[in-house]
Formats: sequence, structure tokens, C-alpha cells
Amino acid sequence: MLRHPLIAAFGIALSLGLTAPPGVGQTASAPSESKPIPRTPEGKPDFSGFFDIQYTPNMAMGKEDSIPYTPAGKAAYASHDAKDDPTSNCWLPGVPRIMQSPYPAQFVQTPNYLLILFEYMHTFRSIPLNGRPHPTRMEPAFMGDSTGHWEGDTIVVDTVGLKGPPWTWLDTAGHQHSDALHVTERFRRTADNIEYEYTVDDPQMYAKPWTLHRVYTPLKLDRALPELIEYSCSENNRDIQHLVTTKPGLEQK
Repeated sequence: MLRHPLIAAFGIALSLGLTAPPGVGQTASAPSESKPIPRTPEGKPDFSGFFDIQYTPNMAMGKEDSIPYTPAGKAAYASHDAKDDPTSNCWLPGVPRIMQSPYPAQFVQTPNYLLILFEYMHTFRSIPLNGRPHPTRMEPAFMGDSTGHWEGDTIVVDTVGLKGPPWTWLDTAGHQHSDALHVTERFRRTADNIEYEYTVDDPQMYAKPWTLHRVYTPLKLDRALPELIEYSCSENNRDIQHLVTTKPGLEQK
């Protein structure tokens, strides 16, 4: 069962320019002063709960000129074809793309970890909060290696070791990254929401780091106890051969 049936093939449809309201670099909404931030028994902000992830199919969000491409990054984006979206093969979307999918997620917080359980791809992130260093030798992975720490009431997560092309894209629109990608994320709890900020740093594809802000809102369902539903992606997707190119002048062979 799909929670969003029209997004079943969101890897293809999104190159048509669907956008989310906030712009690149826009400041997230201010926390409500009338309600206290939920906190754990240890006094830390409590991120636990079910949240709707703010869908971001195109990180440029209508402001393509705001992305600081290198020549290689601009060429990679210009030459991409939506039919080659890696998620069509049921490959994990990577970071930060998993954090802007059109499906909800459950945040589970312990004193030592932040766990994020995603309905999309039925996958997860397990982020240690002790600020441990990255391994000195890493095999590149779809989700990379993430390590987190507290800065006041903010969780800061550092992720490296991500697979480069053709394994993952930054978003559904086809913005590319290399295996040099370094992602820094900041999670801040407000009374009702989670404010999420991430910075993309990839000197091979982008001339300077660039940052986006999103807001995750509580998942609202017609039941007392929220839950994630099953998401099934067939790894041997036989329909891939029927995907149509988005490149002008080319035909699917």
C-alpha cells in the first residue's frame, strides 16, 4: 500500500519541476514561545516521534542560479537523464536525499543514539551521539558514515564516505555529487516540529558549500498510535526498460 500513490515513481516525475515552498538558504520558522520544547529525563531536547518529512524533489527549488556549480558539477547536472535515477533500481538514496523523501519517518532517541526509521525504502540511520571520529579506512556506502554530537540543544551530524556516481544523486531532479561529498546536518527541536538544516560540501561538483533548511512536522493520522507502513521496492524491477528518456531528441531503445 502506497501512502502517496502518485509518487510511486517519484524518481521520474520530479524532473518536471515540482518545488517546495521555502527557498535555498531560507531561515526556518521560529519556535513557539507558548509551549516548552519536549525534553528527555536527561534534560536534552527529545526528538522522538513520527514526523512528515518536507519533500524536496529539487534542491534548487526554482532558483537554479543559486547553486554554486563547478564546471564539472554543472556538466553533470546538464547531462543527467531522469530515467537513470538510481532509486529506480531500489538502491538506497543516500544522504541528504533520504532526508527529503515524500514519506514519513520515526525518530527514536536514546542517550547515545539518534535512530531515524524511514518508511521510504524501509531503511534506517543509526547515528551515534558521542562525536566518535570517522573510521580511517572506509568502504564507500550508500548512506555513508555518520557521527553526531550535541552543540547546546542542537544535534550536529557529520557524514562522509558516500558512494559517488552512478550510485546516488542529491535529489530527484538529478543534482549530482562525487565520492568526496561531505554533509553536515543540524537538527533542532521546537515545541512542535524538528528544524532540519543540511550543508552540502563537495569541491568536485560545487565551488563552495551550500545549505538548505527544512521543517519536519508531526505525522497526523486518523489513529491514536502512529506507525510506519510497509514500503516494498522490487530490486529486480522489470519495468526499468520501459522508462522513457528525458533528453530531447533521444528515444528509448
